[in-house]
Amino acid sequence: MTAFILKATIALLVFYAFYRLFLVKERMFGFNRFFLIFALCFSLMVLFLQVPLSFQIGEDLFPEKVPAAFSSEISLENDTFPTQRGLQDEVEASLIAQSDTVVPWNTLLMGIYLSGLFFFLVRFIIQLVQLMRMIRNNLTLKANDCTYVLLKENTLPFTFLHFLFVEKASFQDKTIEKEILFHELTHIRQRHSWDILFLEVLKVVFWFNPVFLLYKNAMQLNHEFLADEAVIGRFRNKAAYQWLLFHKISGKEPALSIRSPFNFSSTRSRLIMMGQSSSKLKTRLLKSLSLFMTGFLMVFLSSGQSYDSATIYAENDYEQILAGALREGNPFELELNKLDLTALRTAYLELNEIEKSESTPFPFFDDLAFEKLLALQQAYPEVKTSILYESPPAKKEIEKDVFERWIKTRNISFTIDDREIEKAEIEKYQPSDFSLFTVRETEAGGLFKKPSYSVTLMTHDYYDEKYYQSRKKVHSIEAEYPDDFKVRVNYWLKEAAKINGKLPRFITPNFEASIFHHLRTIDYTREDLENMNHKRNHDDNSFPVLIFSNAGKKVIQTFLPGI
Repeated sequence: MTAFILKATIALLVFYAFYRLFLVKERMFGFNRFFLIFALCFSLMVLFLQVPLSFQIGEDLFPEKVPAAFSSEISLENDTFPTQRGLQDEVEASLIAQSDTVVPWNTLLMGIYLSGLFFFLVRFIIQLVQLMRMIRNNLTLKANDCTYVLLKENTLPFTFLHFLFVEKASFQDKTIEKEILFHELTHIRQRHSWDILFLEVLKVVFWFNPVFLLYKNAMQLNHEFLADEAVIGRFRNKAAYQWLLFHKISGKEPALSIRSPFNFSSTRSRLIMMGQSSSKLKTRLLKSLSLFMTGFLMVFLSSGQSYDSATIYAENDYEQILAGALREGNPFELELNKLDLTALRTAYLELNEIEKSESTPFPFFDDLAFEKLLALQQAYPEVKTSILYESPPAKKEIEKDVFERWIKTRNISFTIDDREIEKAEIEKYQPSDFSLFTVRETEAGGLFKKPSYSVTLMTHDYYDEKYYQSRKKVHSIEAEYPDDFKVRVNYWLKEAAKINGKLPRFITPNFEASIFHHLRTIDYTREDLENMNHKRNHDDNSFPVLIFSNAGKKVIQTFLPGI
């Protein structure tokens, strides 16, 4: 969503700047009207458009299939050892008993947006109701091109859709200048109100974006130019019409404006525009430039493929720096030696709160932790450190005969993509439609009763959305050493074990700084590892680590003190 708003706003500003610099002063009003409407539509759709050229910044970081090698390498199940089972049970029990205490930023921001949407929608509806009430409560008179609404109030004519609002006494006495009436009739004939209604709807939806107000003002002024051009073409007396407009605004007539609630205009700009002229060569050149600018924006702002919120991975400098440090072929492992940590921290601090909440997490920017992380990075290549994100489970293929057996089973229920379906609906699918499945017995069978089963299935699209397009979580931190051993810290314990915002006893204060400090300074011989295998007690200021030796064949769990 952030990428959509950002790129749409960039496109809107570029189009508006081009309009203000080159088009607004030219007598090409019909083209300008089209340009403004096109700019609005194009800017809102540019991110969804496909560009024939394969012009993209960055690479496709999300292959369709995940190599099983790294998928199983950091799976949670492989990190659960008999000596650690009690620790994991404690975490899971805490999660069931109490939820994390975190600020729901997404919910808060959505609440603010919906509140603004409701306010501006109600205001827009009230304006429409006021106009409808004026039509209903006053005398109306149908004509060929419009329906006159005769108002008791002292006002100059204005229009809305096919209604022309005029002062009743002036209309009956025929004292309204025919140029003014023709001007307003032009608004009706050219359907200018529909342009404004379109913009008003966009203003309601994107109420937080002031760019749409600029477009509304530009579009209203362009409508006045179009109507003025029609009046001059009909009556052939530009000087008299200019004096009429000036006379109305100067206050010599009743202090009434010739603008409507949906057609504000700048009289000074209109008077100046009536004296302008544009050459055909110049207008053709400007039209060509606008076409070139549209192509430029399409290339640099479109997705390059059918839009998906996760296909544009590196949407800011922070994400680009992280993406550059990913291990080749593995979008879930960051190699510390490839990271420009200083630039990464600077880029992160420049993000706003919404962008931070939607970005790939890297929770190591606290001063002490960051200092230790920099020192650990400098220990490369003696210490090769990786930050591992949670990786998706390996896809499982459903055998055809198994799928058919499910369909024939009576006491069975199906859930597809977390949605329970009717049994008959499963027949619409093929085994190849699914990436993952689990089968469990929900009710045991008896002497005269067959067991019941539940099958949970996940389609390929849902699999990609759940595991590749969703926000990642840091799973663990690993360091490899020349002496044939590797140390892993399960960072997921910290997030999983938060209880009312307080860390449990097995997560030391300065957790991140302690991890990076020990990964840099740890120096164990094989004898140390053997002795450590028998000393696994820990106090409140320690945290668990896993140590792999002998090419990963032997695993030792121990505890290291916090700093």
